[in-house]
Amino acid sequence: MKFLKVFLFVFLAISFSFLISAEFYCKKFDVAMDQWIKIDDGPKPVVVQDLKFEFPSYIGPKKLNIKGISQAVVNFKNYGETPLKVKIAIALFDEYDNLVGCGTASSKFVVTRAGKEEKVVVPFNYVKSRLEKAKYFIITVETE
Repeated sequence: MKFLKVFLFVFLAISFSFLISAEFYCKKFDVAMDQWIKIDDGPKPVVVQDLKFEFPSYIGPKKLNIKGISQAVVNFKNYGETPLKVKIAIALFDEYDNLVGCGTASSKFVVTRAGKEEKVVVPFNYVKSRLEKAKYFIITVETE
């Protein structure tokens, strides 16, 4: 019985420490197609530097016209002293505030090491027909 109490206390302490260490960032921006959108903000110590929407992306040289999936390319950096798991969600809305697309991604190698920059691709796999009508987006970034 005493072991169970100790185990429960340790489990709760660890769970609570994860809640304290998690950071959250959410902000709205206007959509600009095929150009880099400067963000320079995020849940400290992670800073999302910029992102670019590609509707659709191209495989190989663009002149070959081999279309890939619609996606957003996001550049961010971990300015902290410890590795962090970075999770990103992007939701796109049209001028009438209808959701026209959403996608999620996370750090490529489970975590982003301290002081490292990373580029991740946020795919829009399942919603494709109205992405070009997007007027603004909301980006959400969580770290653990």
